[in-house]
Amino acid sequence: MFRYILRRVMLALPTLLIISMAVFGLSKCAPREPALEMGDSVFSTLQEQEIAIRQRAEQLGLDKPVFYFTFTTAAFPDTLYRIFPLSRRSQMAKLCAQTGDWPAVSRYDQTLRTLAFFADTLPDTLPGVGAFRVAFSEIIQGEQVESVAGTIGNVRSAVLQLPASHQPSHLLDSLQACALALGQKTQRWKMNVPAFYWHGVDNQYHRWLTGVATGNLGLSRLSQKPVWDSLKFSILSTLIINGFAMLLAYAAGVPLGVAMARRRDRAFDRVARWLLLFLFAMPMFWLGGLLILFFATPDFGLFLINGINLESYQGSGKSFIAWCGSNFDKFLLPVATLALHALAILALQMRGGMLDVIGQDFIRTARAKGVGEPGVYWRHAFRNALFPVITVFASVFPALFTGSLVVEYLFQFPGLGMKTHEAFMGGDYPVLFAILMLAATLSVVGNLLADLLYAWVDPRVRFSK
Repeated sequence: MFRYILRRVMLALPTLLIISMAVFGLSKCAPREPALEMGDSVFSTLQEQEIAIRQRAEQLGLDKPVFYFTFTTAAFPDTLYRIFPLSRRSQMAKLCAQTGDWPAVSRYDQTLRTLAFFADTLPDTLPGVGAFRVAFSEIIQGEQVESVAGTIGNVRSAVLQLPASHQPSHLLDSLQACALALGQKTQRWKMNVPAFYWHGVDNQYHRWLTGVATGNLGLSRLSQKPVWDSLKFSILSTLIINGFAMLLAYAAGVPLGVAMARRRDRAFDRVARWLLLFLFAMPMFWLGGLLILFFATPDFGLFLINGINLESYQGSGKSFIAWCGSNFDKFLLPVATLALHALAILALQMRGGMLDVIGQDFIRTARAKGVGEPGVYWRHAFRNALFPVITVFASVFPALFTGSLVVEYLFQFPGLGMKTHEAFMGGDYPVLFAILMLAATLSVVGNLLADLLYAWVDPRVRFSK
């Protein structure tokens, strides 16, 4: 058994590693740039803003290569990741892809930045400064080599509106020369030559993976607190409602499935199957909505629960246990919604597993020895019929911690499902991807626990073979 567990864990590690790469890759595709999220900071000059962005990038480790290696073309340098902000990096990369001449692109960018710093120092009251900045913004955003010359011409026209002492003619001449060098595209062939750059372990992915392994998941972009601190309350809340729901579902679903199997094709079995199929097919948001309508509103005279809105935990000043106690009645409907849906699955699976076992030879032998029907079902058939139920457990185990987005959103319950929704809508990607990694890890653990339970319920299962 120990060797099997060790082998499964060793097989699970590459799986989690691949999942971590996928999650990290998604985080790099996120449409926001954390290095630019400077809050309410106000900068007097563009140069101060660039310095602040670089310091922020160094703080977050974004000034390092993304992965252990980069596979690109010979046109691009191995230090492209050091350029900030990302809009500037993207512009330079696109210009290089069109020309293949990185030195020319770098000279053009440096001249462009010098002109940008000059434009930033011009007084706002200077005549013609508005038209100059509007024309210059077209160059800053330009990503096509063919359009660069035209935008420089527009800037020259706008410069003539400035006082003679403030006209950067020499900078425009240098920028024009750099643009002409870009337009020649003499190094375009480099885009067809592959290049491989090795960066070592000092990279963003290695730092992120080390943090995940040690529990340091980074900072939440919304709260600016450690991700783990943002998730602890949500995990505990989800664990409570999902834990109680699963306990109720197993406590009621397993005996119900056995009872249905004992009364196969009788009235009880048919009615129970119809009701269970109805619960299984009913969407959880509809089932939860019906429970709210019947038990939490006065519309039908069953105002048994005073609404569904929970007291805010952060503003209550209570401990977690005290908060749960004061909001206990608000937990009932989410638990009932989750339990009823899981009950339908478990009861039907238990019935099917019991019917598969009840016709086997050892059951007929037990009956021939005079064992009563309750003993036949519970002592002999029950453990062998648990395989489908254990399989269901492997899928519901991650939900104990990761929650149900539909149910938590419907009841406005502050669990991990609701936290996932808030993180997605607010662009809090560190929290979102931490939840994804947690769900993936728990899925692997759930399958491992299911395999161990298979051996426990049926000693004939041998993992050494």
